[in-house]
Amino acid sequence: MTVRASALALAITTALAASGSGCGPKPIPTPPTPPAVPLHLGSACELAPSAGVEWVVDAKPRALAEIPDLIPVIALVVPEGRFATFAASHGGIDVRQITDLCVAKYRDAVLTVARAPLDPVRVENAFSDRVTHPGGRSVDVVNPRVVRVWGEVNGEAQQLVVFAREVVALEQGRAGPVRAAESFALGKLRRASPVLRGPAVATAVQLIGDAPVRAFAAGPFDGELGQGLGGLMRASTAVGVSARFVGAPAQVAMRIVLTGAWGKDARAAAERLAAAVNVVAESPFGRLLGLNHPLAGPQVRGEDDALFVEVTLDAAAVARGLHDALDAEIGDIMKGGRSSAPPVHGNP
Repeated sequence: MTVRASALALAITTALAASGSGCGPKPIPTPPTPPAVPLHLGSACELAPSAGVEWVVDAKPRALAEIPDLIPVIALVVPEGRFATFAASHGGIDVRQITDLCVAKYRDAVLTVARAPLDPVRVENAFSDRVTHPGGRSVDVVNPRVVRVWGEVNGEAQQLVVFAREVVALEQGRAGPVRAAESFALGKLRRASPVLRGPAVATAVQLIGDAPVRAFAAGPFDGELGQGLGGLMRASTAVGVSARFVGAPAQVAMRIVLTGAWGKDARAAAERLAAAVNVVAESPFGRLLGLNHPLAGPQVRGEDDALFVEVTLDAAAVARGLHDALDAEIGDIMKGGRSSAPPVHGNP
């Protein structure tokens, strides 16, 4: 073989080796895995849908638990052992470490969303241990850090969704709200409103303002509930309540808002509300909680679209009353036994 022929053969062999043609068909390259869709995890109530909500509680347990003056107050209502029991049965979640908590009630379901440091595997395993009739498990196709498990717990349908190591959502009852929570987290529900920005309670949310504990209920209020607060509930479109710590030893300022078209009747409605608040404070349960001896207020006023009640309470007195109410027999409460309201600042 000439030198020129040898060079040609070497060139052909090299080309074949480089192209892979010499050892079968050319392999098809594997397409790259698309990046996971980012999660939109704001406050807990940003994941709860507004459609069909009846009431919602928005709280920041960790912020409350970090206030030294409230630590003994919390311990009186919820002893350390109960926190430990809850954590043991819920994958190590300590309620006092939850930065954002949202509990929303719908017609056929309750959705609880909690933002807290969590171990997804432990939380999922704890849920599976509580399930009496397993349903299934799925991993989201666009973000594998979103895991959903479902089944029945003592005859009630429940679904748990874990969002990475940050948020967990639990649905009890008819399926629906937790799916909306998933869609919010994945950025799919751009036209829908989260619960606190929905039309049912948005005005009450704005008037209540920011606070570590807030609760809202959406009207209309019918039946026995509509007769509450001197019948004013029937004319209210929504009700909001907030509580925040304002000073030692355990002063908590509360604000109550009733939204509605009060217009020219606002003043008369406010007077009616003031009378209703006094009735509640002087009731046996109100006395038990020390509501008849507030630290300041109550101040009641009316505007065209809302009625307001502002009062400052001794949280320690309220906690003692709740402790007695939760631990005592109803008969003891009504008889004024050990569960009678304790003196507040020397008042009998």
